[in-house]
Amino acid sequence: MGLPDPELGEIVCACIVLREGTQATAEEVIDFCKKQLANYKVPRRVEFMDSLPSTLATNKIRKSALVENLKSKIDREKLTTEG
Repeated sequence: MGLPDPELGEIVCACIVLREGTQATAEEVIDFCKKQLANYKVPRRVEFMDSLPSTLATNKIRKSALVENLKSKIDREKLTTEG
């Protein structure tokens, strides 16, 4: 998914829900993607989540809600690092 970036316009962000009993780090995900994908498709940010927001009727991922949640999280991170 794309997130706004002041320098590049948009960056790739991977939103990952790990299966129970598994673990991974952002670095591991990025390294794996570097081996499998073109450079412009490799995520610059990795977010681990408990679940992805989805619709009740069709169980499709609500991308707009996901982007808004990530933007809010990024804004909170900026406030804590700047403040």
